[in-house]
Amino acid sequence: MNNLSLSFAYLRHKTLSTALTIVTFAAGVAMIVVLLLVNAQLQSDFSNNLKGIDLVVGGKGSPMQLILSSVFYLDIPTGNIPLDEAEKLGKHPLISEAIPLSLGDNYRGFRIVGTTPAYPGHYQARLKPGGRYWHKEMEAVLGAEAAARSGLRPGDSFAGSHGLTSGGEVHAEFPYTVTGILEPTGTVVDRLILTGLESVWHIHEHHHHDEDHDEDHDEHHAEEAHHHDDDHDHHDADEHEGKREITSLLVSYNSPLAAAELPRMINGTTSMQAASPAFEVARLTSFMGTGTETLTFFAWFLIALAGLGIFAGLYNAMNERRYDLALMRGFGAKPGKLFALMMTESLAVSLISAAVGLVAGHLLVGGIAAWLEHTKHLHMTGRLFLAEEAWLLPLCLVVGAAAALLPAVQVYRIDIFKTLVQR
Repeated sequence: MNNLSLSFAYLRHKTLSTALTIVTFAAGVAMIVVLLLVNAQLQSDFSNNLKGIDLVVGGKGSPMQLILSSVFYLDIPTGNIPLDEAEKLGKHPLISEAIPLSLGDNYRGFRIVGTTPAYPGHYQARLKPGGRYWHKEMEAVLGAEAAARSGLRPGDSFAGSHGLTSGGEVHAEFPYTVTGILEPTGTVVDRLILTGLESVWHIHEHHHHDEDHDEDHDEHHAEEAHHHDDDHDHHDADEHEGKREITSLLVSYNSPLAAAELPRMINGTTSMQAASPAFEVARLTSFMGTGTETLTFFAWFLIALAGLGIFAGLYNAMNERRYDLALMRGFGAKPGKLFALMMTESLAVSLISAAVGLVAGHLLVGGIAAWLEHTKHLHMTGRLFLAEEAWLLPLCLVVGAAAALLPAVQVYRIDIFKTLVQR
């Protein structure tokens, strides 16, 4: 009987303790795999979506919220900004590109974004054959994922819902017509429905007009003494309604000097807010990094705990099997063979744990990915394999070998004659 057969026979004999050790060891490995995969995909997503965007200009509020809402579409906007101010800023000599965005509606959870063709162009998005960009109001182009999940094709019509998540009031009287589908880009554009700014203004100006009409009907029955004041108020409201707004502006610099001058100028002299995507994402990564480091430490703690479990199991096993080991020595087994036997048992547990942990980690990320796609329309996968994962197997074997070292060395110290006589 070779060492491997003997090792597995003993492990089967100690099923419960072996299983507990494997579960603890595998849990640590799985946690590390999850952290590696999630972190790598988030960093890639951040990098792809921030490409070429130096500054985001929007309503006053939280800079982080502005970035999350206008770059990643993971939050609600901080408010609107006047179109005339945004257009004036876009002509600044330090700005090479300024892309307007207007949010407010969605279709089945996919955000409808009013913008210009420069926005998909910024991400090198290409239309599938037969498609075209919008030429007039109420025409829309769908990102690859939005099209695949919604089932919409060029020529189809759909109506958006008010708000940034599904379940809002449906604008049934203002249907969009699909004019094109974008090829996959691996960016946030895949999850969006793009249309012209005019489409968003058209829907929401009519929406506000209907609300104002209802208010006018009620005010017609108000006291005559307030008639003049009401007319004056409506005149102001109409003027305000005539001032169009957008949600935000994505800005690209044409000079390094802009990074020092533009944010300070915008934040200090306008009604708008300027936020640096690179800075805010670095802050977000820092927050995430603290949690990741804590979880990584806990994962290695579990692996170390499993290593101690292996050590304790082998040490106790050596004492329990002292007579058997002495008998094997008496029949001619060399100490090196018994040393290898102890090592084989430990390495077998480590190898099984590493394999179970790797599989479990990828399955967990797959589950997280399915949840994110369903709730946030974020793409992640558990079928990604990283080079860093290759180091986990040898590291697990090192832990197993270290745990078995002392019990294996003790085999050399067995007094054959004394042990057999005592039995």
